[in-house]
Amino acid sequence: MSIEVAQTMLRWLVDNGGHVEPSLVLAVDPSSGLGLHTTSPLAPDTPLVACPFELAITPAQATAAVCATLGLAEDALVWAHGAWNERMRVAAYLGLHWVAADVGGAWPEPLKHRTYLASLPPPNTVLTPLHWTEAELELLDGTNLAHVVRERRDEWVAEGAAVRAATGGEGVTWERYLAAATYLSSRSFPSRLLSLDPDPAADSHPVLLPGLDLLNHARGQPVTWLSSLSPGSPPRPVVSISCARALGPSVEVYNNYGPKANDELVLGYGFALRDNPDDTVALRLGVGSIPAPAAARLARSGLDPARVFCVRRDGEMDSELVKVVRVMLGEDEEDAAEGDAHDDNKDEDAHDHGAEKELHLELDVLDVLAGMVRDKAAKLEVDTSGVDARDEVRHMCDVYRQGQKDILAAAIDRLEDRIERIDKLLEEGMRCPCCA
Repeated sequence: MSIEVAQTMLRWLVDNGGHVEPSLVLAVDPSSGLGLHTTSPLAPDTPLVACPFELAITPAQATAAVCATLGLAEDALVWAHGAWNERMRVAAYLGLHWVAADVGGAWPEPLKHRTYLASLPPPNTVLTPLHWTEAELELLDGTNLAHVVRERRDEWVAEGAAVRAATGGEGVTWERYLAAATYLSSRSFPSRLLSLDPDPAADSHPVLLPGLDLLNHARGQPVTWLSSLSPGSPPRPVVSISCARALGPSVEVYNNYGPKANDELVLGYGFALRDNPDDTVALRLGVGSIPAPAAARLARSGLDPARVFCVRRDGEMDSELVKVVRVMLGEDEEDAAEGDAHDDNKDEDAHDHGAEKELHLELDVLDVLAGMVRDKAAKLEVDTSGVDARDEVRHMCDVYRQGQKDILAAAIDRLEDRIERIDKLLEEGMRCPCCA
């Protein structure tokens, strides 16, 4: 996107009731790309950019525009899985702008975001994985993202085919559907912002807010998203973004996407952060191999072994995973209760025996967890040096993969330290009473 095209979009935003802080200018930063920069100091909480509610692209607005443009009833927007989802509705709406440009002639009145769409990055510059070549996707071999990306591509391909069938023709091509769906996934805000009195319990879905999505992401930035009435006449509801601290001159102003792991940043936004404090590694158990008695114990304990478990950046294991493995390996609760019933007069030896048994169970749990972590780490040892890939894609994948390795190495260190401490405790005095 050029500065001139982005400037045209910002003028369109202001002309339609939006706001851009007058002291901000568009500029290109070598690392973050095109963004908004200050030309003079700004006080804390100065509104930077504001978008009127009526300029937001929402599933409801997109549905009405698609139906009006094509002369369809809303119940025609169906596919094999029922009614179109929110992504299909927004992507179809954006796609019809490209179709209208192809056709020429009078511009369809319901398609109101031509200027905004023209300001978005061209698809060939987008770096999310569905825009990579097949060769570049090999850079994800051995990572959690490899399977996730292929699942998402299959899902979006099916959605795009359904949109083409309903819109009558090949205008909304796969490439256009992919671009529109990517814009929604990478630039969206929660729909709860489009209310001056939001219901915390209400469902939220992604919406596009022209202008606000021009700000690049920086982790930890103290930003505020505010829904309020504009000070103009007449006042209108807007969503604005501001920074909670003072800003000096000649600095870029940022948005903050919130704490996100690198796999989410790569998949949804097309970048990864080196040494990302919010990074995690996802682990799954092979639930198909869990014996029936262990599965029964898990069910009684209310634990779900099929969920995704996360290892944190510092190597700390997911506490729920530790619970699941402990219950899988431990004795049945009924058996434990029965054993206690036969020992009404617990003496010191019995107490020591129980403590030793618990320590051995803890060692078994740690061994299982260490095995899972080592298996995951081994899968990451893939030689991708011969893969034909763009430099920026390779760099992104290198940062992502190294982050995964670092987390798993930290987890192994933690687990081995705990195993060593328990082994030492057993060696120093925990002996089975019957063998003493």
